[in-house]
Amino acid sequence: MNLKSRLTSRRALLSLGLGACGLAAVVALSFAWRWMQHNTVVLRRNLETVLVQQGDLVVPVAASGVFVEKEKKLLASPASGTVEEMLVAPGMMVRKGEVLFRLTNSRLAEQTSAARVALEKANLDLKEAVLSEKVEAMAQASRQKELERQLAIEAHERDALRPLTERGIVSKLEMARADAKVAGLRSQVAEQADRSGLAHDLGASRIAIKEEALKQAREGLDLAQSKLDELKIRSSVDGPVQDVFVELGQAVSPGEKLALVSSSNDLIAALKIPQAKAPSIAHGNKATLYVQGKAVRGTVVRIDPKVRDDSVQVDVAPSEPLPFGVRAAESLAGDIEGAPTSEAIYVERADDIQPFKERDIYLLSGNELHRHRIQFGAPSGKYVEIRSGARPGDRFAIGLDQALYAKTTLTVAD
Repeated sequence: MNLKSRLTSRRALLSLGLGACGLAAVVALSFAWRWMQHNTVVLRRNLETVLVQQGDLVVPVAASGVFVEKEKKLLASPASGTVEEMLVAPGMMVRKGEVLFRLTNSRLAEQTSAARVALEKANLDLKEAVLSEKVEAMAQASRQKELERQLAIEAHERDALRPLTERGIVSKLEMARADAKVAGLRSQVAEQADRSGLAHDLGASRIAIKEEALKQAREGLDLAQSKLDELKIRSSVDGPVQDVFVELGQAVSPGEKLALVSSSNDLIAALKIPQAKAPSIAHGNKATLYVQGKAVRGTVVRIDPKVRDDSVQVDVAPSEPLPFGVRAAESLAGDIEGAPTSEAIYVERADDIQPFKERDIYLLSGNELHRHRIQFGAPSGKYVEIRSGARPGDRFAIGLDQALYAKTTLTVAD
């Protein structure tokens, strides 16, 4: 009886112990469930972080401004005339050599016609002189040949008389007459040679004079034609027409303004930066211009010594061709390379860390991640400047699921 009672007591105690253990397990599981509901856990092995650093960093200075013309061309009337045709209006893009205006001038037209007639006459005069010289040369050559022929005949006859004179058949007087005749013909041949040479020289001189007259007539026509062609007013640069100063049918005088064209090939970016950033900018610094969705590299060519409205103007000359159609006064943004600063706070760039963005980032502190609002600044190579929200030595958690950012604090577990 006592043995049976003891066994029953032991079974009751065992059941009571098992029940207490079960109750404790249930309470522990319930507490763990409630803790997990209020705390999100991130495994340390899956956590990727980047270190916030401070040191030398070349931080570009953000700037904005407009394009201005480095060169402007004022088109003026080369002579008096009337605007017969206008092929341009303010704002139009024109190409170098493109005709913008056509003027008329009756006096220049008449001068050109007269110069053309003078050229034709000079050309005819030259042809006539050349032909006359040829005719004269042929006549002189014919006379020369005739005298030489007569000389040969007389010399032959004289030579035939010489033996007869020696034999007394022909008198010495006849022989002397034959010698005199041959000598006279020789003299005439020599004189004719001189006359032929003189006629050739005179003919060459007349031709040279006519050639010079033809040259002057041609130059006169070229000059008159060039003055007439100048009435076609052409653009000397590629770029937009800034202004037009005349109307169709208007009479203009020499030197009167017709239009103003700016060169799109010589535009420079006039950028403004905060006065506090100006000391970090120097001549020759590299810059990037953002225009019409494209990035164009450039170089700082001028820094305005004056401060206006707490800003300093920095002129940047593009070192690459600008997109076609860029106009003066067109707005743009840019980044100018500044001097390295040892006070910059920066972090390595990542998908979560982008320049000029402000977003929530988790900072690692012990076994917890705390959400902070971080403002990022300019990029510099693979790094991004931090303007506010972090200190050197902080670690940013990157690559986290976006759904986790609803929590202000996350728990890091091993």
